[in-house]
Amino acid sequence: MLIVQNAAEPARLRNALVDMVAAGAIDIRAASAYVTLGGANILLSAVANAVGPAAFAAMPKTLVTSFDFGLTEPQALQHWRGLANATVLVSGAQRLAQGSLMPLRAFHLKLYVFGTDPQTCCTLVGSANLTSRGFSVNTEAAWAQQGVPRADADEAFDKARFETIALTDDLLAAYTALRQALPPPPEIEQEAQPVAAPAPVAGAALPLFRVAIETGVVNPADYAAMWVHGEALQGGSSNQLELPRGGHRFFGFVFDQYNYPHNLIIGEPVLRSGARVWNDRRLTWHGNNKMERMNLPTAAQGGFNYADSAVMFRRLTNGSFELIVTPWESDLARSWRQASAQRQTLFRLGTVATNRVVGLL
Repeated sequence: MLIVQNAAEPARLRNALVDMVAAGAIDIRAASAYVTLGGANILLSAVANAVGPAAFAAMPKTLVTSFDFGLTEPQALQHWRGLANATVLVSGAQRLAQGSLMPLRAFHLKLYVFGTDPQTCCTLVGSANLTSRGFSVNTEAAWAQQGVPRADADEAFDKARFETIALTDDLLAAYTALRQALPPPPEIEQEAQPVAAPAPVAGAALPLFRVAIETGVVNPADYAAMWVHGEALQGGSSNQLELPRGGHRFFGFVFDQYNYPHNLIIGEPVLRSGARVWNDRRLTWHGNNKMERMNLPTAAQGGFNYADSAVMFRRLTNGSFELIVTPWESDLARSWRQASAQRQTLFRLGTVATNRVVGLL
């Protein structure tokens, strides 16, 4: 499958990676010219969610990257090395010993391999480095394929390891020191920079989501994802997410009893995050505050901490929805906000008294 990502359709590579490992993985191999901690966490969390903590700890994890230009973050290397059953190989050690981070021949691979069983793998090959930007807002293209013979993947990855050596404490310390003394050139440093925060928008300046639906400006069912500013959720477990009136249409429900003064169940969309599935999350109408509300899975139920977060529901091909929760100022959340603003699908959630927003992608 060919995947193209850009700032108006962010995180398509992240989503493809999540979908690729949804059925599980038995090992991870990543070869990327440059790696940031945010990018590594995108990949590693996708696999950990798919297989569970015990299987994730047990599986072999190999990262092949470079010291080229000083773009790879030392924190990312240290984080990967600290994982159980992990190996880190680096290109550029010889130039490092010579006091330089400028490569004679660039290490420029972007190859991600996930073993699905002893005979086959799935692979993602393309332009994206293992960085937050590479898997969110950069314009990137990649080819994702399942059922690749393991022998073919092994041969390709052996070539990716050409002229690399194992990362040691001494190498990492030397790289960290030289990187501080010789920061990356400004013209290429952007790759490792976080996603810029979108320009602040006052909620009162945005169209109301309910009115946009009623006037036919948008039909939520036409979109692949809907996200909401979590901010402070309601309920004793802080897991009750207020949705804009009409938000139920994104999930494929039909409801129009908005004059009902009490609470009504609208439906129970199936939510997923990796191997976790929740089919009992009620989407309800609350007549007292004129809002729709969903009881998200609590931490005790395998869910998340929703404080000051962005909560996304991503439509999956099987009719369920991936539940994605990320801090409000994370690179991922910023990419969603930028894209919705650019596509003019950013709306006020409720009254002018709130700055909470909702977006469609």
